[in-house]
Amino acid sequence: MKERFEWINSWCDETLNADLPRVLLVGDSITLGYQDKVRQRLKGICYVDFIATSYAVDTKFYNELISKFAKDSDYKLIHFNHGLHGQHMSKRKYKSGVKKLTEKLSKNAKIVLATSTIVYEEGNVRLDRVWTKKLKERNDSVREIAENFGYPVDDLYAVSVNVPTDSRSMDGTHYTDAGYEIFAAAVAESISANLK
Repeated sequence: MKERFEWINSWCDETLNADLPRVLLVGDSITLGYQDKVRQRLKGICYVDFIATSYAVDTKFYNELISKFAKDSDYKLIHFNHGLHGQHMSKRKYKSGVKKLTEKLSKNAKIVLATSTIVYEEGNVRLDRVWTKKLKERNDSVREIAENFGYPVDDLYAVSVNVPTDSRSMDGTHYTDAGYEIFAAAVAESISANLK
């Protein structure tokens, strides 16, 4: 099932260089918001590419897109953070999609699974009721998959709960530049720890 608007954004950094390990960030608009800051933080440690999209994990297109993108370079680690799209999916369908895709990706790279970030109603006063239920299901799924397959978990949900209100976008989902700096620090730390 598609959303009203679908989008894809990506970047591959210094593609002619192979002197450092290469990392891929896979995600949604939250990943899009922090990817450049992660790259800056990890400069000299690894090359950071990303692909972010609104397409849901239960679609054939999404799975082909991510699988082919991940095969296009020699990635040592893939940081996967994609839970804020495809509201139509049940927990079972989401878990199945993430499990199958990450199992395929893990044949060539180490996988780090990230929990999805908190969602408020517009104005950031009240939690979004529908997304709060979905996020619990999806983040539980991420932890279950990680435990079953031995993937490390980057708990970005825990990070998002503690982001100050003035570092959140008024849409209730996204963040200001300062907010994305907080996520970039957490993601860069996770990547650094798991590249060893």
